[in-house]
Amino acid sequence: MELRPDGSLLVHAALSMSRVSENELSPEAAEITRLVRLTLGGDSTAFEPIIRRYETRVMTIAARLLGTRDDTCDVAQEVFLRAFKYLHRLDLQKPLEPWLIRITVNVCRDIGRRRQRQRNTFVEIEMPETIDESADHHAGLARKQERLILQRALDSLPEKERLAILLRDVEGLSTAEVASILQSSETTVRSQVSRGRLRLKSAIDSAMGGRS
Repeated sequence: MELRPDGSLLVHAALSMSRVSENELSPEAAEITRLVRLTLGGDSTAFEPIIRRYETRVMTIAARLLGTRDDTCDVAQEVFLRAFKYLHRLDLQKPLEPWLIRITVNVCRDIGRRRQRQRNTFVEIEMPETIDESADHHAGLARKQERLILQRALDSLPEKERLAILLRDVEGLSTAEVASILQSSETTVRSQVSRGRLRLKSAIDSAMGGRS
């Protein structure tokens, strides 16, 4: 099925573009802006490189929030469907990635509510690792145990603090970006991150028998 944004929105998109000088953008940002403009102009194939560029990022965040590979595939599909549908709402003066992450968070919340996941939105994800034959087997087990303790500690946090920690400390976004994604203020995000870090330390210390 061919998707096509509403052509009546092209004027809005063109006016938005006129406020952005492509010479001031990085080459990657300028290319993304060009692809967005082509997509809004009716070239649905121009959206495919955007999907390829951000699919892994979306699925990684979804995996950390929901936990199963089936869920991450469902999330990625829904995220890019929504992104395509609402592409005309994108502020072309701002980066695309935080906007996509906001959609990802919202989709994960929707799926979590539908499946009635109350306290199970952060579970262990097995990521491929480079195998070092010389590595100490016991050290590897210790690292895995530490990751599991961290994941369980994150799962114990209230949703807003967990999201703030995930986006700020794990994904490495700025406080301003996290505030935009969560539709909150930077002051609130800083407070959530601060409280979340204290709760994390307490949960980890407890899990490790008082050892930091």
